[in-house]
Amino acid sequence: MTLKKVIATTEVINGKTITTRKIFEDGQETKEVEEDGQLKSIIINGRDYLNS
Repeated sequence: MTLKKVIATTEVINGKTITTRKIFEDGQETKEVEEDGQLKSIIINGRDYLNS
C-alpha cells in the first residue's frame, strides 16, 4: 500500500495567487509552485525539473 501526503497552501502576494503543494510519496518529496494557475516550479528531492 502506498501512502501519499499532500500539503497545500495558497496565498495572495502583490495581487498574485501563489499555490504551493508539497507531495510526499514513496520516500520522494515533490514541491510544485503555481502562480495565477501557471506552473512555475517543480522540485523533486531538491532538484528543479522545470528550469533544468
